[in-house]
Amino acid sequence: MSEPMVKIRGVRKSYNGIEVLKGVDLNVDRGEVTCLIGPSGSGKSTLLRCINHLEKHDSGELRVDNELVGYEMRNGRLYELTDKRVCENRSRIGMVFQRFNLFQHLTVLENVTVGQRKVLGKNREDASEKARELLARVGLKEKVTSYPSQLSGGQQQRVAIARALAMDPKLMLFDEPTSALDPELVGEVLEVMKDLARSGMTMIVVTHEMGFAREVANSVYFLDGGVIEESGDPRVILSTPSSERLKSFLSKVL
Repeated sequence: MSEPMVKIRGVRKSYNGIEVLKGVDLNVDRGEVTCLIGPSGSGKSTLLRCINHLEKHDSGELRVDNELVGYEMRNGRLYELTDKRVCENRSRIGMVFQRFNLFQHLTVLENVTVGQRKVLGKNREDASEKARELLARVGLKEKVTSYPSQLSGGQQQRVAIARALAMDPKLMLFDEPTSALDPELVGEVLEVMKDLARSGMTMIVVTHEMGFAREVANSVYFLDGGVIEESGDPRVILSTPSSERLKSFLSKVL
Protein backbone atom coordinates (compact mmCIF):
# COMPACT_ATOMS: atom_id res chain seq x y z
CA MET A 1 0.00 0.00 0.00
CA SER A 2 1.41 3.40 -0.98
CA GLU A 3 1.28 6.36 1.36
CA PRO A 4 -1.72 8.69 0.98
CA MET A 5 -1.13 11.82 -1.08
CA VAL A 6 -2.39 13.87 1.87
CA LYS A 7 -1.97 12.69 5.44
CA ILE A 8 -3.24 14.81 8.33
CA ARG A 9 -2.88 13.82 11.96
CA GLY A 10 -4.10 15.80 14.96
CA VAL A 11 -4.00 19.19 13.26
CA ARG A 12 -5.04 22.11 15.44
CA LYS A 13 -5.40 25.80 14.63
CA SER A 14 -6.52 28.75 16.75
CA TYR A 15 -7.25 32.41 16.03
CA ASN A 16 -7.13 34.85 18.93
CA GLY A 17 -7.57 32.07 21.44
CA ILE A 18 -10.49 30.47 19.59
CA GLU A 19 -9.72 26.96 18.37
CA VAL A 20 -11.11 26.43 14.86
CA LEU A 21 -9.46 23.05 14.16
CA LYS A 22 -9.51 20.67 17.10
CA GLY A 23 -7.32 17.73 16.21
CA VAL A 24 -8.34 16.82 12.66
CA ASP A 25 -7.31 13.49 11.09
CA LEU A 26 -7.75 12.93 7.36
CA ASN A 27 -6.30 10.85 4.50
CA VAL A 28 -6.58 11.46 0.77
CA ASP A 29 -5.27 8.73 -1.51
CA ARG A 30 -3.62 9.46 -4.85
CA GLY A 31 -6.05 10.02 -7.67
CA GLU A 32 -9.01 10.39 -5.34
CA VAL A 33 -11.46 13.23 -4.79
CA THR A 34 -12.32 14.22 -1.23
CA CYS A 35 -15.07 16.70 -0.42
CA LEU A 36 -15.19 18.71 2.80
CA ILE A 37 -18.70 19.73 3.77
CA GLY A 38 -20.19 21.49 6.77
CA PRO A 39 -21.70 24.78 7.96
CA SER A 40 -19.94 28.12 7.69
CA GLY A 41 -17.29 28.50 10.37
CA SER A 42 -16.75 24.77 10.77
CA GLY A 43 -13.06 24.92 9.80
CA LYS A 44 -13.25 23.61 6.22
CA SER A 45 -11.47 26.50 4.50
CA THR A 46 -8.94 26.84 7.32
CA LEU A 47 -8.01 23.18 6.93
CA LEU A 48 -7.67 23.62 3.17
CA ARG A 49 -5.40 26.65 3.61
CA CYS A 50 -3.23 24.74 6.08
CA ILE A 51 -2.61 22.06 3.45
CA ASN A 52 -0.59 24.49 1.33
CA HIS A 53 0.69 26.55 4.28
CA LEU A 54 -1.33 29.66 3.51
CA GLU A 55 -2.22 29.21 7.17
CA LYS A 56 0.24 27.76 9.70
CA HIS A 57 -1.23 24.98 11.81
CA ASP A 58 -0.41 25.18 15.51
CA SER A 59 0.19 21.50 16.16
CA GLY A 60 -0.19 18.08 14.61
CA GLU A 61 1.32 16.68 11.44
CA LEU A 62 0.41 17.48 7.87
CA ARG A 63 2.11 15.78 4.91
CA VAL A 64 1.63 16.07 1.15
CA ASP A 65 3.31 13.38 -0.95
CA ASN A 66 4.99 12.19 2.28
CA GLU A 67 6.67 15.58 2.84
CA LEU A 68 5.90 17.81 5.81
CA VAL A 69 3.99 20.96 4.84
CA GLY A 70 5.82 24.15 5.77
CA TYR A 71 8.35 22.45 8.03
CA GLU A 72 11.27 20.04 8.02
CA MET A 73 12.58 17.73 10.68
CA ARG A 74 16.21 18.22 11.76
CA ASN A 75 17.75 16.34 14.66
CA GLY A 76 14.35 15.45 16.01
CA ARG A 77 13.01 19.01 15.94
CA LEU A 78 10.66 20.82 13.57
CA TYR A 79 11.93 23.91 11.77
CA GLU A 80 9.80 26.15 9.57
CA LEU A 81 10.92 26.35 5.95
CA THR A 82 12.10 29.59 4.39
CA ASP A 83 9.54 31.56 2.39
CA LYS A 84 11.34 30.56 -0.80
CA ARG A 85 11.08 26.84 -0.05
CA VAL A 86 7.45 27.20 1.04
CA CYS A 87 6.68 28.85 -2.31
CA GLU A 88 8.52 26.09 -4.18
CA ASN A 89 6.47 23.43 -2.42
CA ARG A 90 3.25 25.39 -2.83
CA SER A 91 3.79 25.64 -6.59
CA ARG A 92 2.99 21.91 -6.85
CA ILE A 93 -0.30 22.34 -4.98
CA GLY A 94 -2.91 24.09 -7.12
CA MET A 95 -5.41 26.30 -5.32
CA VAL A 96 -8.68 27.66 -6.69
CA PHE A 97 -10.40 30.27 -4.56
CA GLN A 98 -13.99 31.50 -4.30
CA ARG A 99 -13.24 34.86 -5.91
CA PHE A 100 -11.02 33.79 -8.84
CA ASN A 101 -8.04 36.00 -7.83
CA LEU A 102 -7.07 36.70 -11.43
CA PHE A 103 -4.73 39.55 -12.35
CA GLN A 104 -7.11 42.14 -13.77
CA HIS A 105 -4.42 43.95 -15.79
CA LEU A 106 -3.35 40.76 -17.60
CA THR A 107 -5.08 38.95 -20.44
CA VAL A 108 -6.40 35.43 -19.99
CA LEU A 109 -3.32 34.02 -21.71
CA GLU A 110 -1.00 36.11 -19.55
CA ASN A 111 -2.79 35.01 -16.38
CA VAL A 112 -2.10 31.38 -17.25
CA THR A 113 1.52 31.93 -18.35
CA VAL A 114 2.81 34.24 -15.61
CA GLY A 115 3.33 31.52 -13.00
CA GLN A 116 4.94 29.18 -15.50
CA ARG A 117 7.47 31.83 -16.47
CA LYS A 118 8.24 33.33 -13.06
CA VAL A 119 8.12 30.19 -10.90
CA LEU A 120 8.84 27.30 -13.28
CA GLY A 121 11.26 29.28 -15.47
CA LYS A 122 9.59 28.41 -18.77
CA ASN A 123 10.17 30.54 -21.82
CA ARG A 124 7.33 32.54 -23.35
CA GLU A 125 6.70 30.12 -26.23
CA ASP A 126 6.49 26.97 -24.09
CA ALA A 127 4.37 28.70 -21.45
CA SER A 128 1.98 30.00 -24.09
CA GLU A 129 1.64 26.58 -25.72
CA LYS A 130 0.80 24.99 -22.36
CA ALA A 131 -1.65 27.79 -21.54
CA ARG A 132 -3.47 27.46 -24.85
CA GLU A 133 -3.81 23.69 -24.35
CA LEU A 134 -5.30 24.18 -20.90
CA LEU A 135 -7.61 26.99 -21.96
CA ALA A 136 -8.92 24.74 -24.72
CA ARG A 137 -9.44 22.02 -22.13
CA VAL A 138 -11.63 24.29 -20.02
CA GLY A 139 -13.51 25.56 -23.09
CA LEU A 140 -11.94 29.01 -23.37
CA LYS A 141 -9.54 28.81 -26.29
CA GLU A 142 -11.27 31.78 -27.96
CA LYS A 143 -10.75 34.01 -24.89
CA VAL A 144 -6.94 34.17 -24.81
CA THR A 145 -6.80 37.91 -25.55
CA SER A 146 -9.69 38.87 -23.26
CA TYR A 147 -9.28 40.51 -19.86
CA PRO A 148 -10.98 39.14 -16.72
CA SER A 149 -13.45 42.04 -16.65
CA GLN A 150 -14.73 40.88 -20.05
CA LEU A 151 -15.58 37.39 -18.77
CA SER A 152 -18.47 35.95 -16.80
CA GLY A 153 -17.83 34.63 -13.32
CA GLY A 154 -17.91 31.05 -14.59
CA GLN A 155 -15.39 31.84 -17.29
CA GLN A 156 -13.11 33.56 -14.79
CA GLN A 157 -13.21 30.54 -12.52
CA ARG A 158 -12.33 28.27 -15.43
CA VAL A 159 -9.34 30.53 -16.19
CA ALA A 160 -8.34 30.19 -12.52
CA ILE A 161 -8.47 26.40 -12.84
CA ALA A 162 -6.36 26.51 -16.02
CA ARG A 163 -3.85 28.77 -14.25
CA ALA A 164 -3.53 26.31 -11.36
CA LEU A 165 -3.15 23.35 -13.74
CA ALA A 166 -0.42 25.17 -15.67
CA MET A 167 1.92 24.61 -12.72
CA ASP A 168 1.65 20.81 -13.15
CA PRO A 169 0.28 20.28 -9.63
CA LYS A 170 0.20 16.91 -7.92
CA LEU A 171 -2.75 18.05 -5.81
CA MET A 172 -5.61 20.48 -6.47
CA LEU A 173 -7.45 22.35 -3.70
CA PHE A 174 -10.80 24.02 -4.34
CA ASP A 175 -12.28 26.41 -1.77
CA GLU A 176 -16.00 26.64 -2.55
CA PRO A 177 -15.23 27.33 -6.23
CA THR A 178 -18.87 27.88 -7.22
CA SER A 179 -20.13 29.89 -4.23
CA ALA A 180 -19.55 33.29 -5.90
CA LEU A 181 -21.22 32.28 -9.16
CA ASP A 182 -24.73 32.89 -10.44
CA PRO A 183 -26.67 29.61 -10.37
CA GLU A 184 -26.71 29.21 -14.16
CA LEU A 185 -22.88 29.37 -14.25
CA VAL A 186 -22.23 26.73 -11.61
CA GLY A 187 -22.60 23.79 -13.98
CA GLU A 188 -19.83 24.87 -16.37
CA VAL A 189 -17.27 24.99 -13.53
CA LEU A 190 -18.42 21.67 -12.06
CA GLU A 191 -18.06 20.02 -15.48
CA VAL A 192 -14.40 21.10 -15.65
CA MET A 193 -13.86 19.71 -12.15
CA LYS A 194 -15.52 16.43 -13.10
CA ASP A 195 -13.21 16.17 -16.11
CA LEU A 196 -10.23 16.68 -13.79
CA ALA A 197 -11.49 13.95 -11.50
CA ARG A 198 -11.89 11.56 -14.43
CA SER A 199 -8.30 12.29 -15.46
CA GLY A 200 -7.03 11.05 -12.08
CA MET A 201 -6.16 14.37 -10.42
CA THR A 202 -6.02 14.21 -6.63
CA MET A 203 -8.48 16.82 -5.37
CA ILE A 204 -9.78 18.22 -2.09
CA VAL A 205 -12.93 20.28 -2.54
CA VAL A 206 -14.71 22.45 0.01
CA THR A 207 -18.22 22.58 -1.35
CA HIS A 208 -21.94 22.95 -0.69
CA GLU A 209 -22.73 21.17 -3.97
CA MET A 210 -24.00 17.87 -2.57
CA GLY A 211 -24.81 16.51 -6.03
CA PHE A 212 -21.19 16.97 -7.07
CA ALA A 213 -19.98 15.32 -3.87
CA ARG A 214 -22.28 12.34 -4.36
CA GLU A 215 -21.35 11.90 -8.03
CA VAL A 216 -17.61 12.58 -8.02
CA ALA A 217 -16.12 12.21 -4.54
CA ASN A 218 -14.49 9.03 -3.27
CA SER A 219 -14.95 10.22 0.31
CA VAL A 220 -16.73 13.00 2.17
CA TYR A 221 -15.75 14.55 5.49
CA PHE A 222 -18.38 16.48 7.46
CA LEU A 223 -16.80 19.13 9.71
CA ASP A 224 -18.63 20.92 12.48
CA GLY A 225 -17.07 23.08 15.18
CA GLY A 226 -13.54 22.22 14.11
CA VAL A 227 -13.91 18.44 14.31
CA ILE A 228 -14.84 15.74 11.83
CA GLU A 229 -18.26 14.55 12.91
CA GLU A 230 -18.67 11.90 10.21
CA SER A 231 -16.87 10.65 7.12
CA GLY A 232 -17.16 7.94 4.53
CA ASP A 233 -18.54 6.99 1.13
CA PRO A 234 -20.68 9.91 -0.12
CA ARG A 235 -23.38 7.58 -1.40
CA VAL A 236 -23.78 6.26 2.13
CA ILE A 237 -23.33 9.21 4.48
CA LEU A 238 -25.24 11.68 2.27
CA SER A 239 -28.17 9.27 2.00
CA THR A 240 -28.20 7.67 5.46
CA PRO A 241 -26.15 9.85 7.83
CA SER A 242 -25.61 8.40 11.27
CA SER A 243 -25.01 11.60 13.25
CA GLU A 244 -27.87 13.90 14.16
CA ARG A 245 -25.71 16.91 13.32
CA LEU A 246 -25.14 15.74 9.74
CA LYS A 247 -28.83 14.88 9.37
CA SER A 248 -29.69 18.43 10.41
CA PHE A 249 -27.12 19.95 8.05
CA LEU A 250 -28.27 17.92 5.05
CA SER A 251 -31.92 18.81 5.72
CA LYS A 252 -30.98 22.45 5.13
CA VAL A 253 -28.79 22.06 2.02
CA LEU A 254 -30.50 19.29 0.06
